[in-house]
Formats: sequence, C-alpha cells, structure tokens
Amino acid sequence: MVFYFYENAMKDVDKVSVDGLVPNSAHLSHWKGNQTPIPFKADTTTEIVFRYLSNPRRRELFPQIRIITNNHFDTDGLLSVWTLLNPKKAETMTGRLISAAEAGDFSSFSSEEGVQINILIEAFCQDEKSPFAGKIKDYEGPREAAYYKALLPFVSDLFRKKDDYRLFWEPAFEKILQSMALFEKGIIGIEEHEAECLSVVIDEKRPCPQAIDHYCQGNLFLVIEDRKNKGGGYGYELEYRYYAWADTVTRPPVKTIPMQVLSDKLNKREGKGSGEWLAQDFPGRSLSSALKFTDKAGGVQWSRLHPETVIELVLSHLRKYRDKGEAE
Repeated sequence: MVFYFYENAMKDVDKVSVDGLVPNSAHLSHWKGNQTPIPFKADTTTEIVFRYLSNPRRRELFPQIRIITNNHFDTDGLLSVWTLLNPKKAETMTGRLISAAEAGDFSSFSSEEGVQINILIEAFCQDEKSPFAGKIKDYEGPREAAYYKALLPFVSDLFRKKDDYRLFWEPAFEKILQSMALFEKGIIGIEEHEAECLSVVIDEKRPCPQAIDHYCQGNLFLVIEDRKNKGGGYGYELEYRYYAWADTVTRPPVKTIPMQVLSDKLNKREGKGSGEWLAQDFPGRSLSSALKFTDKAGGVQWSRLHPETVIELVLSHLRKYRDKGEAE
C-alpha cells in the first residue's frame, strides 16, 4: 500500500480514507458519518486499523485498495497510517500506539508515554528547532502533507528515542502533571452537577485539558478563568467531553445540545463590549467547543458576568433539553 495526502485530483481514484473522510473512498475512520465496517469499529482510528489487520475476514469485509489517504494531520492520523503501512512493526507496539492516539484526539491520559509522544509529534511539526523543520519548510505542497512526509519514516524512532528529545516534550508534559496535581490536592475545585451532566471548573488559569478530562465527570465542561483580581474579568468556555465529536465504541456517545438560545440570553445579560457569546462557528473553535465568550477572531476576552449568573443560566438551559428530550 502507498500513502498520499488527499487532494482533489484523487477524488475519483479508488482509495481508503484513514482517519479523515474524503469522497469516493472506503473508510477506516472514527469521524462521524464514517462507513467503517462494524467489526473494525473502535474509538480511535489507530485501534480501528489494528482491528482491521487482525480480522481473519478482512478481505471479505473490506475492498483491497492500494492507495490510502487522509485529509488532515494529527497524532491519530499519523499513527493509523503508519500502522497500516507497517503492520509487523506496529503489532509489537499496539497499546503504545493506541495510547498516543487517544492522547492526541481525546486529550486522554492513558499513559505517560502516550501523552509525551503526542506532545513530541506536535512539537516536531511546529517547533523551529525540530530536526524536521528544514524538510517541512522546503516541502512544495500543503503543510500537513509535509508533516506526513517528514514523520512517517520515523514513527518507531519517536518511541525508541523519545528520551533523546526531552527538550521538545518535557516542559509541556510537566505543565500537565502540575495541572493534575492541583486537581488532586483540591486546589482547583470542581462542581459536579450530575443531573445536568455538567462539570464546572474555576481557577485563575485554565487547567490543561488532560487534567480536566481525567478529573471531571460530566459530558460538558464549563471552564472558567477568574481574572477579576488581576484587573480582568472572567474567561468562559463550555465544551463537550473531548471525544464527543468522534464515533466511539467504548466511550459512551455524548449528545449535542443547541446552544444559540443560551448564547442570546448571555449576550443580552452581557451588554455591549469587546467580547461576545458565540455558539456557532468562529475562528479557533475546537471540535469540542459548545459555547465561548470571545471576539469574532476567536481571541481571549473577559466577560463582566459573574460565574454564579453564568452557571445558573447554563444549568437552566441544560435542564430544559433534559426535561423535553430535545437533545440532537
């Protein structure tokens, strides 16, 4: 098999869409709307590929196509493509590869190594001091295609030589550990509203998503940055659990809720200012974001509304959809 980063010229070519979804392709993917055969389905695409490779009936269930492709770059995409291209090497690293994929796509802390590898992959793509920086910069084509070109031949080395690259992953990893320690000690508090499946997190600085995912129980996280004592206001973002955008198997599905009515109510309370409560698409919106106080460019803005007001409005909105069964 051979990998090509997706481009429109491939539209009518027989291919396997690994991780992302592209037109006229067979699917090994966890993106919603995928047509991955049921026996292969799993939470991450990396695990889907392992299930495909280990299934004795895979030739009956899946077309034999030589070209594999993806339309975006991330850790799960890289590792799933590499696994499909290198099945024998990957077999000895199954749990390690899946753990790193979970860290990348879902902000999970499945293992220390998995989190470290995800940080390392991201750093090797973005850091100017990366050993791949020159190769990526000189690549003639889409930047994400350059990431695959640079990193695919070296995936096994990323695991084997991880400690040689500590300067790329250790600072970010230490911040995650510090954030988790603050939760563990109760310094960062969590309000769990079980009936509404909402976790409220309030701190002076936004905690790392890995810590939020690990310690919060809800399907929605209301993350509040309290900058009032530093001359600011309050930063707000309402997020679904970080895997909610994917078609998962072991992780229970998270139903999305229309947020525009809540957004309108909050904007009415907020009044005119530099920020706005946005529930629809806006620059920088993450796959898990449901509602955010921001500007139209997706930048950080500080709200005047007190957390008690925002929490009560959010809870009231969630109760409405829980009671009426109107979740999408």
